[in-house]
Amino acid sequence: MKKSALFILTLLVMLLAACTGTTNNSTSKTGSVRQTLPGSNGSITYSAGAQDVLIRTFRGGGNFGTLEVSPEVSIYGDGSYILGPGYQMREGTLSTNALQQLLHTLVDSDHLLNLSQQQFSDTPDQNFTLLQLSLNGKQYQYVYGTFGTLSESEQAMSDYHHLEAALTAITGALNGATHPYRGQNMTLLVHQDFSPDLTQNIPAWTLPDFTLDQLATYECGAIPQDITGPNADTGCLTYTVPQHALLLSAHQQQAIMALLKGQQSGVFVEQGLYYAVNLRPLLPDELPGQALAMFGSGELSYNPVPLFSGPVPQITPTPS
Repeated sequence: MKKSALFILTLLVMLLAACTGTTNNSTSKTGSVRQTLPGSNGSITYSAGAQDVLIRTFRGGGNFGTLEVSPEVSIYGDGSYILGPGYQMREGTLSTNALQQLLHTLVDSDHLLNLSQQQFSDTPDQNFTLLQLSLNGKQYQYVYGTFGTLSESEQAMSDYHHLEAALTAITGALNGATHPYRGQNMTLLVHQDFSPDLTQNIPAWTLPDFTLDQLATYECGAIPQDITGPNADTGCLTYTVPQHALLLSAHQQQAIMALLKGQQSGVFVEQGLYYAVNLRPLLPDELPGQALAMFGSGELSYNPVPLFSGPVPQITPTPS
């Protein structure tokens, strides 16, 4: 009788732990602590590191969209989150309970891991919301845009509304206090400016490490000759993502901040041409991944921008 009573008591304790959402910890291959939560649709496992992106959203992709130089939302495994889009971002923190409650909502209530499809957009000219989710050792990506203008099944429309509810839940969870995000590392993004404000005093570029023409050409490609007028803007870093991005050294970062007089953006003149210069702080996952999280117009899928460091390569224009 004593052994039977002990067995029943142990079983009750185990059941109580499962019902109250006890978290089991393990370590992932990358060294991050991996948390496992019991859920109504199976367990939910996520990496709890400060560099592990769990949830990320962008807004863009449409043919008439604009560039998002940083994600709208990035939520990390330790509960920290960073809000964009733009060069000036803000950061805040979710408690462990709030983060886990959000994950339960996305998986158990909104059924994101069991949707019949991931693409919900039938108007390609318009922007959409791109949601990235990293759970259970897998990467999920969803597109939420204008949907239902064509004949859709009942299941597809139900899943579309689940995705809508999930995006609302993510936004609603980020209601705490925030403060300006100040990343330790920065990238420098440069493109030629064809319409500068000439009423302002525009300083010359004096950093000897590279020319603005050199960096702009490497990041955005050579600008083709415009035989119809003076504006040959390709739209790079205005509407579309660059081909590459430069990771600044600590010395370069300090020198450029002095040239910008403490601002993140500015316009400089070099050899009679004008260039828009922008410092973009790196997000916690971007330096380890050696890529920038950006999303521009005319994109059907997400492709991060490769990040390079060191001397800027000299690009020789291809003869036309």
